[in-house]
Amino acid sequence: LSRWGIFEVSTEARSKTEYLLRPELGRRLDEAARGAIGERCLHGCQLQIAIGDGLSVKAVSAQVPGLLPLLMAGAGERGWTACQPYAIRHCRVGVMNQIGELLAPAAVVLLVGERPGLATAESLSAYLAYRPREGHSDAQRNLVSNIHAKGVGTAEAAERILTLVEAMLRERTSGVQLKEQPQAKR
Repeated sequence: LSRWGIFEVSTEARSKTEYLLRPELGRRLDEAARGAIGERCLHGCQLQIAIGDGLSVKAVSAQVPGLLPLLMAGAGERGWTACQPYAIRHCRVGVMNQIGELLAPAAVVLLVGERPGLATAESLSAYLAYRPREGHSDAQRNLVSNIHAKGVGTAEAAERILTLVEAMLRERTSGVQLKEQPQAKR
């Protein structure tokens, strides 16, 4: 992952306990994070990928090293400008809205650890949104979940994510307005 120069920022939640007890803090980047992202990331790119620890750092450690290279390569093959990916500590999905406000990317993909103990602590989710803004809710987001060795593999997840981003860019919408089309089994 060092190939992409990933840097780490934080939300306003200062600890895992605060993250769990005060969800709104995990939806807002702290001041230092906003500064670092604004300084190190392009404004107005087509694809911004962020990596959030969420509820399972183990999921991020297990899945992102295989998934991120596929996403970055797929973006390059499609001719998209892909901004500098970065990691967000104590991250909730709603932080996507602030990413959209700060950087104005066409699409945001947030890779985030799911709840440990469901199927596995290694399960990652990818939340996607077209031009996220303050006030957007889950209704404006798409989701590829259950990304792990015994669920959706990284190659399949990357293809699904990239196909959804293509549709978002083409249709200029996301969430309930954009349904994922079933893919033919290979």
